[in-house]
Amino acid sequence: MTENAIPFYDLYGEAFIRQEPNVAHVEDIATRSRGLGWEIAPHRHNRLSQIIAVFDGQWTVELDDQHYRLNGNWLVLIPAGVVHGFHFASNTQGFVLSLNDSLLGSNDESYSARGLAELVWKPQALEFKDSQQIERFCHYIRLLKHELSADELAQNLAVDHLVQLILVTVLRQQRLQAMTLSSASRESSVLLKFRALIEQHYQQHLAVKDYAQQLHISISKLNRLCQTLLNNSPKAIIHQRLVIEAKRRLIYTQQSVEEISEVLGFSDPAYFSRFFKQMVGVTAGAFRQQGNIN
Repeated sequence: MTENAIPFYDLYGEAFIRQEPNVAHVEDIATRSRGLGWEIAPHRHNRLSQIIAVFDGQWTVELDDQHYRLNGNWLVLIPAGVVHGFHFASNTQGFVLSLNDSLLGSNDESYSARGLAELVWKPQALEFKDSQQIERFCHYIRLLKHELSADELAQNLAVDHLVQLILVTVLRQQRLQAMTLSSASRESSVLLKFRALIEQHYQQHLAVKDYAQQLHISISKLNRLCQTLLNNSPKAIIHQRLVIEAKRRLIYTQQSVEEISEVLGFSDPAYFSRFFKQMVGVTAGAFRQQGNIN
């Protein structure tokens, strides 16, 4: 679909028949999607931004040139003007919240005063990982849906406060996701430093506790990071580096097994030979012969 062919809609499938859209609108995903085979073709909105929430479901999302396959409990943010489309699994449970841009003006002083200035409106998928957050979010949505359909005193005030609570939930999810990504980045950084230390010291046969001390973390944390991100123990990773160097020297040098043993920091060549066979499955001599044949 070309840029010019992407239709502008108010709510999906509804033409611009009003001068101004409502400030907010809530509907169940099934309300509009069931009759469309659970598929919403790519489209965009002029002055409406949306929050799509799906609970315990599978769906695919298209946001401009980004595509997501989501499973579980997710929020998707869609700023005004972003091309988006969906394919939901049958009987998907969730909500579509549409908000007029007048509610989202980050330059508005009242917006900043409400503590929402840090909320980032960009095409984004945010995963709910806290059941209590899901419960609160759904409660706010149900209350908002009621206020929008009722004709009661101070309705606009109630709607504004409920939208604030919903946006605060989104902000919290953004913060949690950023913290998670930051944590993953820090953990990766620790492992990169671990690898650099191994390169410096593998011939000295430092113990795992020595590496942990130099990384300023506990042995248990180093073990957890290695097991989680590398599917191996720190000790096994250190040993792998020794084996790699031994293989290189057996294949590419004329050094004897005894010389290689000494270079790699083994005080007893017999121990090196046992270590190599245990790690590789064949003796150092047999490995060298295989390398020469290949």
